[in-house]
Amino acid sequence: MAATNTARTSSLLSVFPALKRLERALGGERIGQAAMLDSLFSDERLQRLERLAAERRTEFDALDFVGQLRLDSGRALWGPEVLHSKMLAWLLDPNESHGIGSRFLTSFLVQAGAPQASQPVDWSAAEVAREWLNQVEDQWGYLDVLVVNEAERVLCAIEIKTFSNEHDEQLTRYRVALEDAYPTFTRYHVFLTPWGTKPFDAEERARWTPLTYSTVFSIIQSVAEDDDEPLTTDVRAFLRQYATTLRRNLMPDTSVSQLARRIWLEHREAIELLIKHQPNWVAETTRILEKAIVKQPEWKLDLQSNSRIRFRSVEWNQFESWHSGTNWAPGSNALFLCEFTFGKSSLPYFRIALAGGNGSHDRLRERLFESVRQHPQLFRLKSTSLSDGWNLLHSDEDYILDVADYGVEWDDGTTRAKLEAWVADFAAKRFPAMNDVIVGCLREHEADQKASESD
Repeated sequence: MAATNTARTSSLLSVFPALKRLERALGGERIGQAAMLDSLFSDERLQRLERLAAERRTEFDALDFVGQLRLDSGRALWGPEVLHSKMLAWLLDPNESHGIGSRFLTSFLVQAGAPQASQPVDWSAAEVAREWLNQVEDQWGYLDVLVVNEAERVLCAIEIKTFSNEHDEQLTRYRVALEDAYPTFTRYHVFLTPWGTKPFDAEERARWTPLTYSTVFSIIQSVAEDDDEPLTTDVRAFLRQYATTLRRNLMPDTSVSQLARRIWLEHREAIELLIKHQPNWVAETTRILEKAIVKQPEWKLDLQSNSRIRFRSVEWNQFESWHSGTNWAPGSNALFLCEFTFGKSSLPYFRIALAGGNGSHDRLRERLFESVRQHPQLFRLKSTSLSDGWNLLHSDEDYILDVADYGVEWDDGTTRAKLEAWVADFAAKRFPAMNDVIVGCLREHEADQKASESD
């Protein structure tokens, strides 16, 4: 049979030259993909990225910690340029509360190419402004930081970027605005970026000095670690923390985000190929759980959704009061259902959801809630009182899987076996007692209903 199939294929390829070209094209594509992946995996920066990521888990960064609260923009605290413009303006101002006078200012200006900075010049009267408002040809702009020394007729303009690029010819407009506002001043222009990016425009490249956050880091380090510098304990600690933030987040050789960004840009096609073939954890876990539920003779699958696998005990269906629920999608009037849903990192966990009632069996909802409350060894309630709409009669505190289960174990059957074993164990050991409480409520409620109707 194999020989026959080979002969047929050879015959087709000889008859249809286009198929030969397609075969070669597909072969070339596979070779190209293999080459891309090989280039990615042989990049030594991957090991450095892994090492930096491991270090982040043990090194404390106060600004990064606070940044986990996130800003309105959804970006980490250290991401927006406003943080760094504020920090620079504070450090560059000789009269600010840091107590280092003009030391940071003069060091920064030397890096910006200002020879006056290293001369015995009095910088104590220099003024620093943030968001310097300017207008060129009816277009408004805000230069991030402007340092002006009126006495020496010198200024330094600083435009800051973290992850964005220059836009709308802003560097040209800022330079022109400064020429108009300070025509007799010696002007130094600094473009501060993680990578020392040069301006787009060729003319501006000759007028703006590209600096990196590594430069800022080095100056801060030299100040913070200088025991002769008259710094308070708080200021020294704060400078060290900011230096840590720069090193971890905005310096290409030591920043996880910057290094990962550069690797992505250089190996984009290979990484996108990997992403294209990444497992869909939720969808694949859902299929495994559905099959595991079907194997349980006392359970029956119910209303499904993209991220929830709902099922019920076969006993519940016999009770008319159980069919009084609302709030579910069309097609289900269940008063409550069991479900597996997904939490952090797409990890599944179990819970029992109580829907709103149609009013005919409100007493049952109250009885269920109270019975569950009286069995804390079986159920974990999520609230102390029953609401009119959705309630969780139970929600597991533990995930069924660990993040480690989404590794190579995913394809070798280990994770599937773990899920199936959890479901089987839960169905045999935990669920029966929970079900007894629930079924007891249903029976009592319907017995009370019949008694009431017969009176």
